[in-house]
Amino acid sequence: MKQNELQIFKTIAMPSPNQPPFVRFCALPVATLLALTVSACAAGPKAATTTTPVTHNCKPQETVGFSCELQDRRVLSLCGSPGFNQFKGEAKDNPGYAYVAIGTRQGEVQFQYPQNPQDYKKYMTFSMSLAGAWPHMFVNTDKGRFLHFSLDIKDPVDANPENAPQDWPLRGLGDRPLCARNANRDHIDSFMSQMIDDPEWVKNRGWNR
Repeated sequence: MKQNELQIFKTIAMPSPNQPPFVRFCALPVATLLALTVSACAAGPKAATTTTPVTHNCKPQETVGFSCELQDRRVLSLCGSPGFNQFKGEAKDNPGYAYVAIGTRQGEVQFQYPQNPQDYKKYMTFSMSLAGAWPHMFVNTDKGRFLHFSLDIKDPVDANPENAPQDWPLRGLGDRPLCARNANRDHIDSFMSQMIDDPEWVKNRGWNR
């Protein structure tokens, strides 16, 4: 604040016995009042900005098949192309794409699999259990299954960290569930139904679609 403005404020703050502060303040020129107001506002603290944590790490136009917050507070998401789960033909003919991703709660994707989402049919499979007729979806690497999505288990998704892609943050879970909170599985059924069956997996476990 400039010296002359500071002097004016001091004068207003210390009224004389014969002149009420309101009268003295109103007697100031309009330009001076505006200058004092602008100066005081400029000297005040700036409004704090906040970022709302994301609920998934899919792109805005994509289909969110599933999402949850992990134990380390990052977000796991199962994502697909726009309208992925609404395709009416055979799963093998779906022209869309799909992938799983892990990212920060601020929306920064850190890990994605497969690297080319168009290749999802090579790595994602579907099966229907005989007991209860619940759908199951698996995400596989060359080493084997590393993610299992299901609705007939206590935790909606579990992991085999030893089969995970390199550097994925799934190790050291112990007996803890993969998802900690805020699971969104509104579209997981229709999303899983777009995956191609794994005949060998079904055959080895006595399951069918």
